[in-house]
Amino acid sequence: MRLPTMLTALASALSLLVGASAMAQPAAQVTVLQGARIIDGQGGAPIENGSIVIHDGRIEAVQPGGTKAPAGARIVDLRGKTVMPALIAGHAHLGITNGAKSGAGEINEANVTRQLQKYARYGVGTVAVFGTDHDFIYKMRADQRAGKLALPTIVTAGHGFGVPHGAPPIAMGMDQVYRPTTIEAVRKDFEKLLVQKPDLVKIWVDDFGDKSTKKMDPALYREVIQQAHKNGLKVVAHVYYLEDAKRLARDGVDLFGHSVRDKPVDAELIALMKEKNIAYIPTLQLDEAFFVYADKPEWMQTPFFKGALDQGVSEWLGGPSYKVKEVSKKDLAIAKQNALALHKAGIKVGMGTDSGATIPRIQGFAEHRELELLTQAGLSPMQALQAATSGNAAILGIDKERGTLAASKQADVLVLDANPLDDIRNTRKIHALWLRGVPVAE
Repeated sequence: MRLPTMLTALASALSLLVGASAMAQPAAQVTVLQGARIIDGQGGAPIENGSIVIHDGRIEAVQPGGTKAPAGARIVDLRGKTVMPALIAGHAHLGITNGAKSGAGEINEANVTRQLQKYARYGVGTVAVFGTDHDFIYKMRADQRAGKLALPTIVTAGHGFGVPHGAPPIAMGMDQVYRPTTIEAVRKDFEKLLVQKPDLVKIWVDDFGDKSTKKMDPALYREVIQQAHKNGLKVVAHVYYLEDAKRLARDGVDLFGHSVRDKPVDAELIALMKEKNIAYIPTLQLDEAFFVYADKPEWMQTPFFKGALDQGVSEWLGGPSYKVKEVSKKDLAIAKQNALALHKAGIKVGMGTDSGATIPRIQGFAEHRELELLTQAGLSPMQALQAATSGNAAILGIDKERGTLAASKQADVLVLDANPLDDIRNTRKIHALWLRGVPVAE
């Protein structure tokens, strides 16, 4: 199925599946995805002409070619296709944008549902939202876990921790963020956060490039980190500066949610990250989005890109509201350099984009563009795919359930018409997506 036909059909299928009475329950019948090239997400050689046995939403077996299917199984012929784990969007935001509008007023369940549908159309099976969710996200997550919503899996940090009159800017739609000024306030806010049982914790510590903006007091974010670890939660930090990254590493942060972009990473930071097992999500497309649309690259004319644009966004990108940020060209160059340096040093590098935080960060498309940017930075196609699947699953602490095609894992399977190991852009040739063993589109 080709875009835009595939996108239209997939949107129709999802609209029928999503809602208060929608069922995402896995089929009881055994299903075998047969004859495809299987990239299992673990980094090994693909299995040619392999089969994936699915039952009750989970993978029972991944088998080489020629293995006999279980009696009575439904056979799905995927000869000539490539299958891989569904993508995991390792840093995203939901509900903030809506067409050419953005802000807290756009955050509601209907808009979040629509955006999750779009992620699914673009092969994303899990979306990690870092610190900007409203509380209704927890009910959506609960309904999803109960099998009532056929949507990508939600991983949420709930309300993150920021700075009064500082990062993240309230004008960006981040009105739910805690902004404590004392350690006692941190503890009280954390008690409120824990009631909702978030999957991880987000902190904003830098100044968004505005030196006149106050940064978070290290004593406060140390307390956030301590409270999180005491309760078994990982902490992801919004970061830009090398020195902030070093301080955070010493204080025990678990994940950098953006690139260090002011300077090349140095041996001290690398040593700290290796010692403390700190992961890194470069969000290269975030920096590119600040300038690339003015250059009108060829991919802006493709159906794959155009299909990801909400109504009015194409005009917005071509109008005066889109302002080029020249420094981001330098930032992207350093970010690519740092992503490769950390990858070579053995640091776990994931895939995320900050998609959905602002209008130019196009949900769905950004994730595929990020894969391409990671290969431009120097990762191989296989390494980029691992970053977006098993790597992100490990970083987010969800690797027992998803991220690879292996026995007992949730059957979130992306079916492609071409091999992304030949060209990473082949992840855009989406044939179908299966979520929890259920075909979203065929």
